[in-house]
Parts: sequence; structure tokens; C-alpha cells
Amino acid sequence: MQSKYKKSILLKTKRIIAPNWKEYELIDCGNGKKLERFGAVITERPEVAATGKPRLSQKEWSQQVTTRFTQSSANSGKWSKQLSPWSISYNGSCKLAFNLSISQFKHIGVFPEQSSNWEYIFSALQRKRNSKALNLFAYTGGASLAAKAVKSDITHVEAFSQLISKAKENMESSGLKDVRWMKEDALSYVQKEVKRGKKYDLIIMDPPSWGRGPKGEKWKLEIQLDDLIKGVSALLNKKAYIIVNTYSGISPEQLKERLENHISFASVECGNLIVEATSGSEFSTGSLVRGQVR
Repeated sequence: MQSKYKKSILLKTKRIIAPNWKEYELIDCGNGKKLERFGAVITERPEVAATGKPRLSQKEWSQQVTTRFTQSSANSGKWSKQLSPWSISYNGSCKLAFNLSISQFKHIGVFPEQSSNWEYIFSALQRKRNSKALNLFAYTGGASLAAKAVKSDITHVEAFSQLISKAKENMESSGLKDVRWMKEDALSYVQKEVKRGKKYDLIIMDPPSWGRGPKGEKWKLEIQLDDLIKGVSALLNKKAYIIVNTYSGISPEQLKERLENHISFASVECGNLIVEATSGSEFSTGSLVRGQVR
């Protein structure tokens, strides 16, 4: 049966390795779990992409864990030990700070593998004066802060007030200011910006498989991704940069092809964003396409 995706000239899919950093470490992963260090705190959390076998023994995991998350439903669970909020620092090309905490969800406030994209953002925008950037599905703001670290005029679009509050805390802790915060549905905001004739030098998006906007807007990746890409394509300046990262089952090749339906790239890389554990195990955090448009 013929693929619904058009054929595309593409080099072999890359393994894009996300660097571990001083205050973050993937210690081990496997059997649907990952063991990670955030500063002095070591967590055990579910991870469906950790399909192999751990390199360390269960005893070695148990001896290290500060707190572990047990899933009780599709969207919630509980931690074995309650912790006070804590913070970690990222000291790469840009210096960022993240305020972390546990909740009924497994996430704690940062996706550390995104440091690969923070470095890309910093490198791309430091060559552009008076740049404008847009971060869609922006979560707690790592990409927004990387853009602000090179004095970009950054707009941070997120649907949930509590995540915007976290991102503001991270901005202040990072010694930065003047991020533009927008509590809006990402697709709706893009469509408004197209009508306003706005242009950007960098657009970042990390769309989930499904979700809802602040007014109950429904988001389903497979149905609305092409509309989002079409809108974003109209917002890109010449020689602008785009980063699309998604953990949704769409392969890097398929994601690139869908982008190429609307965007002409001067240069592009496409691959799986891989996190390597110090134990030697690894897992993919999703498909990543990033590059410069013509």
C-alpha cells in the first residue's frame, strides 16, 4: 500500500544525542522506567520508551532512589516520598535555572534532554541581531529562556496558567526578564499572528499527541499538525530557524516530509533525540527536525 507521505530526499536518520549536564544525569533506564538525578535528588519514573533492560540491578536502583513515581491512572499517580521544591542549574552556552517540584503527575518541571535544542537556539540566535522568536507548547520555558539569553524578543505560548507561573519563576531565577507570556491555544495563536502579518526569526514547537487549550480547544496532533505547520510557515522570515520536537509516534522522516509540504529548507537535520545513560542504556525521547529555511 502506498504511503500517505510523499517521497523525500533524506539522509539516513541521525541519532541526535542529548548531552547530560552537571546537575542532571540519566543514571539508567529500562523495563519501562528511568532512573535520573536532578541535583541531589534521584527519581524513578515511568518511561514507555525505555523498552530495553536496565544495566544496573534492582538493588542498585533501590539503593539510589530518593523518590519513585507509581502510576495509578492514565494522568496521575503518587510519589513514594514527598519532597520540598528544589532547583537545578544548566551551565552550557546559556546559563539557566529551573525550579522543580513533585506533583500528582510524573513530570517535575524540566525536560533535560531539551538542552540539545537550547544549545541550537543559542547558537542560531546569537548570529541574529534584534531577533524575534516564538515558542509554542512552551511548558516551563527552557527554550524561551535560551532565546532570551541571547536577547531575543521571545513570545512564550502555553495553555496552562500554572506552567506559565513556573516559567516565570525560572526566568527570574535565571536572571532574565521581559519574556512575553501568552496564555493561549497554540494553533489559535498562530492563526491570529498570520492575520496580523507577524514574522519570526525562530519558531520552536513541541506539540503533544493530544490536549486542550485554555478555552477547551481540542488538539489532536494527527488531525491538526498540518494546519499548524501551514500557519507557522507563513510566520517565518527568510533564513529563519525552526525546531519541531514531538514524542507522538510520528517518525523523524514523516515529520520532515510534513514540514517540507509547506517549508523550503536551506539546511535541515532530522533524527531521534536520544538520551544516553551513564550505565550504557539509552532511549529515544522522540522525533526532532530542526533547520534553517530558505
